[in-house]
Amino acid sequence: MTDDPEATMANIFVHSQQQLAELADSVIAQAMRTGASAAQVIFSESNGLLIEMRQGRLRARTRDAQSGMSLTVYRGQHQGTTSTTDFSPARLGETVQAACRIAGYTGEDKFAGLPPARYLCQAPRELDLWHPWELDETGAQALAHSIENGINSVGEWVVSDGAWVRSSQSQWYLMNSQGFAQGDRQTSHVMSAKALARKEGRSQLDFWYSQSHLAPSLMAPEAIGQHAGNGALAALDVAPLSGSRRCPVLFDPRSALSLLEHLVQAAGGAALYRNNSFLAGRLGQRIFNEHISVEEDPFVPQGLASRAFDGDGISGVARRVVENGSLTGFFLSAYAARRLGMEPTGNGSGPGNLILRSSRTQASDNFSAMVKKLHTGLLVTSFSGGGARLINGDYSRSLRGFWVEEGEIRHAVDGVTVAGNLADIYRNIVAVGADTLTQGALTSGSVLIDSLQVAGR
Repeated sequence: MTDDPEATMANIFVHSQQQLAELADSVIAQAMRTGASAAQVIFSESNGLLIEMRQGRLRARTRDAQSGMSLTVYRGQHQGTTSTTDFSPARLGETVQAACRIAGYTGEDKFAGLPPARYLCQAPRELDLWHPWELDETGAQALAHSIENGINSVGEWVVSDGAWVRSSQSQWYLMNSQGFAQGDRQTSHVMSAKALARKEGRSQLDFWYSQSHLAPSLMAPEAIGQHAGNGALAALDVAPLSGSRRCPVLFDPRSALSLLEHLVQAAGGAALYRNNSFLAGRLGQRIFNEHISVEEDPFVPQGLASRAFDGDGISGVARRVVENGSLTGFFLSAYAARRLGMEPTGNGSGPGNLILRSSRTQASDNFSAMVKKLHTGLLVTSFSGGGARLINGDYSRSLRGFWVEEGEIRHAVDGVTVAGNLADIYRNIVAVGADTLTQGALTSGSVLIDSLQVAGR
């Protein structure tokens, strides 16, 4: 990586940040001349390399590049939005004209408009998200082979169903007529594996991946393959789980992330202002067991969901969304905040880095220790269907996992269903493991639920 990021981007992208800024300024000026009372535009560019292998054969080799501009204009409380992938002056001018025409026909929305200038990010933080990887196709194929070697090392019953290596970079520039004008850039590197285990007419798939802004931070390719292979192989040892019962349930770290996903959805602005969330009106109330907190920090260096500002130009804050079990915050864009009569939280692009914590967690609470805490019950490793109804919290998921007795895994289970209500599930979390996993914006360890309804087949 060169010491001059602007020079680096000049080699990677069609436009420099300065050129994107000039394009954005031109579009905003044209929009205001064409009758807009306010406008916001974002220019973006991305490109990358993708290699896919399957059982030693190259399945796909792709180099891609995309660019786009999205413009939103306001004529009073009327809004028009258009986009284009053509940055030529003529096409940009046509796009501005189209947006202004659309705004002339749309209905009035009293909540439409740009956020007040006082909310806009004035001094973006440097979050160390830019780490280009000098990876060519030959090197990417070698990594994919290593992933498959990891899968094959698990044993004769396991083969590769795919190995992927992806390296990409993106940049964007956001400007509005309130004076906000900032750009940013990031890299993203991913290696992933899908393993197929077959034995005596039975088959199971499992998938694993590692993602980072910085290539050396990725899990070793062989380890990624082994993780997927071991998961598929372990799932072959299936025995039926008949009948229905209430019992403790342990979500492994990967499946536990779904509990955070449901929280983000239910505490999100769109669900709240549409009265489609069981958390509406619950701000300040206890929704989890009191030892649970959920922390958001959009400023973690190299964090997968780190950002200096959201799609509205607003910075988030490091905060506790849940503190000592009580709901202390929502995830609000500028529009959602206006609809709800609240302050925006800088979540116009989703949550920042979010982590589920328990004050009871000890450093020794690794995965094995959490299985011991489960003692006898169901261990969940992946889901195959179902979900949650946000409006009332009703929860039903079909899944794959293991039956555990006296702290020991006995056999795999498949097609099992767990059911309950998210409000009860959150309140009945009794332990969170130290075996944390981060995928995208979310981080959690294993999560032990005191009791859930479990039905076999």
